[in-house]
Amino acid sequence: MMLMVADILLFCCLAWPFVAGAIVAIHAAATGKGETEGGQNASQLAANLSLVSVGLTGLNVPLAVTLGVMAGGGVELGWMVEMPLAAVGCLLLHAGLVSQCFAPPRPEEDRALVARDAVPFWTTGLLSLAMMLEEPIARAVMLITAPVVAVILLDTGAGRAIAGWNTVRRTATGALLALTGFLHPNFAVEGILAGLGVCLLAGLFPATLLPRGATLSRAGDALELLRSSSATIAVAGLLATFPLPEATASAFRGSLFAAGLITLALASVSLRLGRMNRVEAVARAGLGFAALAAGVTHPLIADLALLGLLLAMPWLVETPASRKARAIARWLLVFPGFCALLLALTMMAASSGLLAVAVILAVLPALRPASRLLPAEVK
Repeated sequence: MMLMVADILLFCCLAWPFVAGAIVAIHAAATGKGETEGGQNASQLAANLSLVSVGLTGLNVPLAVTLGVMAGGGVELGWMVEMPLAAVGCLLLHAGLVSQCFAPPRPEEDRALVARDAVPFWTTGLLSLAMMLEEPIARAVMLITAPVVAVILLDTGAGRAIAGWNTVRRTATGALLALTGFLHPNFAVEGILAGLGVCLLAGLFPATLLPRGATLSRAGDALELLRSSSATIAVAGLLATFPLPEATASAFRGSLFAAGLITLALASVSLRLGRMNRVEAVARAGLGFAALAAGVTHPLIADLALLGLLLAMPWLVETPASRKARAIARWLLVFPGFCALLLALTMMAASSGLLAVAVILAVLPALRPASRLLPAEVK
C-alpha cells in the first residue's frame, strides 16, 4: 500500500512542474505577454502553482525517509529510485522555484518563445528527474537538457547569442566528460572523468557560474544557471554516497573536493580584492563550498549551502524588490552558507584536520567582505 502511494506521489511530483509550466505558458499566450495586466496575472498564477509544486515535493520527503528506513536504502519505482537525499534535493529545487515565482516580476524578453514564468517550471522538472532517475547516464542527459531548454526558449534576444552558446558549450562538454567517465572500464579514470564532467556542468573551476557574455543584469541567465549548477552539485553529492568501487569513489570525491576548494578560494580572493560583484562572488563561493561538502560525503550540508543561494538570488538580481525584501535576501544569501560552513568544519576536523585547515584558508579572505553584505537593520 505504501509503495503504491509513493509511486503515485512521486509521479505527481515529477509531472506537476511540466503541467504547471504549460498552464502558465497557455495563460500568458491567451492574455498577451506584452500587456502589463496580463503579465501580472501570469506571474500570480505561476506563484500559486509553485506552492502546489513545493507542497507535493514536501509531502514526498517524509514518505521517502520512511521507505528508506524500511528498505535500508533507495526503493526502485520503475525507472526512478526513491531516496531521502534525492527527495531533499527535489525540495531544494522547488523551494528555489517558489522564491523566483514570488519575486517581483521582470519584463518579458522581446523575442522569447514562451512566457518567462513558464520556463523555470520546466527546467525544475527536468532537474528533478535528474535527482530521481536510476541510471547515471540518464541523470547526465537531464542535467544538460535543462540549461539547453532555457537557452532555446529564452536566449533569443539581441546580444544573447554568445551567452547562450557558452552555456551550451560548457554543459555539453561536461556531459560528454561525465558520460565518458561512466562508460570507461578503468575505475580510477572513470571517477576522474565523471568528476571533471560534473564540475563543468556545475560551473565550478575552471568554468564559472556565469559564462563570459552573461551578467547578473540578465536575470534569466543567472537564475537558470544557478538552478542547473545547484542541481548538478546535489546530484553529485547523491552519487558520492553510492557504494562505488573504491578507486572510482576516491577519484570522484577527490575531483569534487578539489574543484570546489579552488572555486571557493578564487571567489574569496576576488571578493576580497573587489574585482567582481559581491553578490555574484558570494554565489560562486557558495557553489564551490557545496561541491567540496559533497566531495567529503556531506550532501545535506551541501544542500543547506545551496538553499540560501536559491532562495536569495531571485531577489538580488536586477529586480524591483523593496529594500526590506533585499535586506532579508542578503541574510538568506550569507547565513545558511555560514551555518553550513561551521557544520562542515566541525565534521572535517574530526576526520581530517588538514582538510579543515585548507577550507579555512580558502574562505578566510571572504569573511570581512561578505559580512558587509549584511544590512545593519531590516526596515
